[in-house]
Amino acid sequence: MRARDFMLEVGDNSTSNLINVLQSERFRSDQIRMGSLIQKVRMQPGSEMFNVDLLLKAKKEDPRVNKLIRSIAADETGVQFVHLKPLSQDDEDETADTPDQGDIDTTSTMANPEKTVSTMAKRAQAKRS
Repeated sequence: MRARDFMLEVGDNSTSNLINVLQSERFRSDQIRMGSLIQKVRMQPGSEMFNVDLLLKAKKEDPRVNKLIRSIAADETGVQFVHLKPLSQDDEDETADTPDQGDIDTTSTMANPEKTVSTMAKRAQAKRS
Protein backbone atom coordinates (compact mmCIF):
# COMPACT_ATOMS: atom_id res chain seq x y z
CA MET A 1 0.00 0.00 0.00
CA ARG A 2 1.34 3.40 -0.95
CA ALA A 3 1.28 6.47 1.26
CA ARG A 4 -1.18 8.15 -1.13
CA ASP A 5 -3.65 5.28 -0.73
CA PHE A 6 -3.33 5.56 3.03
CA MET A 7 -4.03 9.29 2.95
CA LEU A 8 -7.17 8.74 0.87
CA GLU A 9 -8.44 6.22 3.42
CA VAL A 10 -7.70 8.61 6.27
CA GLY A 11 -9.60 11.34 4.43
CA ASP A 12 -12.65 9.11 3.95
CA ASN A 13 -12.82 8.15 7.62
CA SER A 14 -12.19 11.74 8.65
CA THR A 15 -15.01 12.96 6.42
CA SER A 16 -17.48 10.72 8.24
CA ASN A 17 -16.24 12.02 11.58
CA LEU A 18 -16.38 15.59 10.26
CA ILE A 19 -20.03 15.11 9.29
CA ASN A 20 -20.85 13.78 12.77
CA VAL A 21 -19.16 16.73 14.46
CA LEU A 22 -20.84 19.26 12.14
CA GLN A 23 -24.26 17.75 12.77
CA SER A 24 -23.81 17.93 16.53
CA GLU A 25 -22.47 21.50 16.35
CA ARG A 26 -25.49 22.69 14.34
CA PHE A 27 -27.62 22.14 17.42
CA ARG A 28 -25.35 24.40 19.49
CA SER A 29 -24.52 27.33 17.23
CA ASP A 30 -24.50 28.58 13.66
CA GLN A 31 -20.71 28.92 13.58
CA ILE A 32 -17.58 27.35 15.05
CA ARG A 33 -13.94 28.39 15.00
CA MET A 34 -12.03 26.40 12.41
CA GLY A 35 -9.37 25.42 14.92
CA SER A 36 -11.99 24.13 17.35
CA LEU A 37 -13.72 22.14 14.63
CA ILE A 38 -10.46 20.55 13.52
CA GLN A 39 -9.57 19.71 17.13
CA LYS A 40 -12.99 18.08 17.71
CA VAL A 41 -12.64 15.98 14.56
CA ARG A 42 -9.10 14.96 15.55
CA MET A 43 -10.45 13.68 18.86
CA GLN A 44 -12.54 11.12 16.96
CA PRO A 45 -10.87 7.72 16.48
CA GLY A 46 -9.32 7.42 13.03
CA SER A 47 -9.16 11.17 12.38
CA GLU A 48 -5.95 12.07 14.14
CA MET A 49 -4.47 13.36 10.86
CA PHE A 50 -7.40 15.68 10.03
CA ASN A 51 -6.34 19.19 8.97
CA VAL A 52 -7.51 22.31 7.12
CA ASP A 53 -6.71 20.80 3.71
CA LEU A 54 -8.96 17.80 4.37
CA LEU A 55 -11.71 20.13 5.59
CA LEU A 56 -11.57 22.22 2.42
CA LYS A 57 -11.37 19.10 0.24
CA ALA A 58 -14.40 17.59 1.98
CA LYS A 59 -16.37 20.82 1.55
CA LYS A 60 -15.53 20.93 -2.14
CA GLU A 61 -16.03 17.25 -3.01
CA ASP A 62 -18.55 15.78 -0.56
CA PRO A 63 -22.18 16.92 -0.97
CA ARG A 64 -22.99 15.77 2.59
CA VAL A 65 -20.43 18.21 4.01
CA ASN A 66 -21.47 20.94 1.59
CA LYS A 67 -25.05 20.50 2.82
CA LEU A 68 -23.92 21.32 6.39
CA ILE A 69 -21.42 24.16 5.80
CA ARG A 70 -22.66 27.54 4.58
CA SER A 71 -19.24 29.20 4.32
CA ILE A 72 -15.73 29.41 5.71
CA ALA A 73 -14.60 32.96 6.38
CA ALA A 74 -12.49 35.09 8.69
CA ASP A 75 -13.99 37.70 10.98
CA GLU A 76 -12.61 41.21 11.41
CA THR A 77 -9.86 39.95 13.74
CA GLY A 78 -8.68 37.33 11.24
CA VAL A 79 -10.01 34.28 13.09
CA GLN A 80 -11.34 31.67 10.67
CA PHE A 81 -14.91 30.51 11.30
CA VAL A 82 -16.93 27.73 9.72
CA HIS A 83 -20.48 29.03 9.29
CA LEU A 84 -23.04 26.24 9.44
CA LYS A 85 -26.31 26.09 7.58
CA PRO A 86 -29.27 26.41 9.95
CA LEU A 87 -31.50 23.47 10.69
CA SER A 88 -34.49 23.44 8.40
CA GLN A 89 -37.88 21.99 9.23
CA ASP A 90 -37.04 18.92 7.12
CA ASP A 91 -33.84 18.29 9.09
CA GLU A 92 -35.67 18.59 12.39
CA ASP A 93 -38.28 16.08 11.22
CA GLU A 94 -35.57 13.60 10.20
CA THR A 95 -33.58 13.92 13.42
CA ALA A 96 -36.48 14.08 15.86
CA ASP A 97 -37.35 10.73 17.39
CA THR A 98 -40.52 11.77 19.14
CA PRO A 99 -43.14 9.20 19.99
CA ASP A 100 -46.71 9.60 18.83
CA GLN A 101 -48.29 12.08 21.22
CA GLY A 102 -51.87 10.96 20.63
CA ASP A 103 -54.37 13.30 22.24
CA ILE A 104 -51.85 15.50 24.09
CA ASP A 105 -52.37 19.16 23.28
CA THR A 106 -48.86 20.61 23.23
CA THR A 107 -49.99 24.21 22.73
CA SER A 108 -51.96 24.35 25.96
CA THR A 109 -49.22 22.67 28.01
CA MET A 110 -46.84 25.55 27.45
CA ALA A 111 -49.42 28.19 28.31
CA ASN A 112 -50.92 26.81 31.52
CA PRO A 113 -48.97 24.28 33.63
CA GLU A 114 -51.81 23.89 36.16
CA LYS A 115 -54.13 22.77 33.37
CA THR A 116 -51.48 20.34 32.19
CA VAL A 117 -51.16 18.73 35.60
CA SER A 118 -54.92 18.60 35.97
CA THR A 119 -55.31 16.94 32.58
CA MET A 120 -52.60 14.42 33.40
CA ALA A 121 -54.22 13.59 36.75
CA LYS A 122 -57.63 13.11 35.13
CA ARG A 123 -56.11 10.84 32.49
CA ALA A 124 -54.32 8.76 35.14
CA GLN A 125 -57.50 8.51 37.22
CA ALA A 126 -59.48 7.38 34.18
CA LYS A 127 -56.95 4.62 33.49
CA ARG A 128 -57.32 3.30 37.05
CA SER A 129 -61.08 3.06 36.80
